[in-house]
Amino acid sequence: MIYLNYAALSPTHPEAEQAVQATLDEFKTYLYSESGLQWYLRKIRECRTRVAKLLNVNDPSALAFVSNASTAHYLTIRSLRWQRGDSIVTTTHENPSITRQLRALEHQGVRIHAIHPSSPDMLVQAFGQALDRHSAKAIVLSHVSHVDGRILPIQTISALARKRGVMCIVDGAQAVGHIPVDLSQFEFDVYFFTGHKWCAGPLGTGAMVVNDRFLNSGSTRAVQIFEGNTPQATQFEIGTHNIGLIAGLAQACERIVHEGLSPAKLQWFRREAKELIGKHAGMRIVEWDGPQAPGILTIQGKPDIDHRGLTQQLAEASQVIVKPFVDYPQDVIPVIRLSWDASLNEQDFRLGLEKIAEGFS
Repeated sequence: MIYLNYAALSPTHPEAEQAVQATLDEFKTYLYSESGLQWYLRKIRECRTRVAKLLNVNDPSALAFVSNASTAHYLTIRSLRWQRGDSIVTTTHENPSITRQLRALEHQGVRIHAIHPSSPDMLVQAFGQALDRHSAKAIVLSHVSHVDGRILPIQTISALARKRGVMCIVDGAQAVGHIPVDLSQFEFDVYFFTGHKWCAGPLGTGAMVVNDRFLNSGSTRAVQIFEGNTPQATQFEIGTHNIGLIAGLAQACERIVHEGLSPAKLQWFRREAKELIGKHAGMRIVEWDGPQAPGILTIQGKPDIDHRGLTQQLAEASQVIVKPFVDYPQDVIPVIRLSWDASLNEQDFRLGLEKIAEGFS
């Protein structure tokens, strides 16, 4: 199989898998005895610190573990006090699970305004106008578009939101482990990501970083209440976690801290793909006039190409796995997304591109 869908799910790194098993084996010797409970709490704190380091978060207690990015977003928007007439400004490039949650708020009279990010300058201008025109309560946007890898100007947009007293909620699922993420460099209220994409952590893992401004706002309500000195962010940790999975996520994040990212190799794959695609009249690259994440490239065929059918054909006949977008977002569909990891075999990559080009011909 030639796998070109890392933006959806990356294979769990062996070090993360080993950490899962080793942690569960150790926990078996304690279980939920008194000493086991203390071991569990220490392990959680240790994992918080390791994950926070990847994001350059100085206070690990601001980080809460969740099962995935969609859960983090759900907990975030459900902890806000919505009133009829409130507005949310977002983009047309949000993950469907995020968009569905936002649309569900429309039943409460919340208005959703989605902006197409055609260029960084246009997006910043459109967000500024929308925040003023609609008296928005929150903005929800991705750090990196899952559709085609465009990197959104979250620093500038978050500054607009802060200036206007608007909550800034950022989906970092396509960013963390893919591009450098330094949460100390911009103002946000909630930033969340999932472990099973670019971090190559276990399925069922993720984290959210919650600022005090969000937690102490009069617009929010607690998900649950703890006594004593329990960090406020942990209110988003519902029930008992699988400590093995959390340890696997922490190990995946620590590996990235130690080894660093591989932008040069990811960019090499991207240049190879663009060069081959440029030779075929029946294919065009979908991107914007702005920064692009190095591990994603999205292509579009002629109007008569069945993109979903081509995706199925590639999987069944050639064992080439890619991601189709055929029903959203309306401004770019239909397209096929390719995404890769630095460890991908170069020969397999070229063969996969050839098979894709044949399908578009």
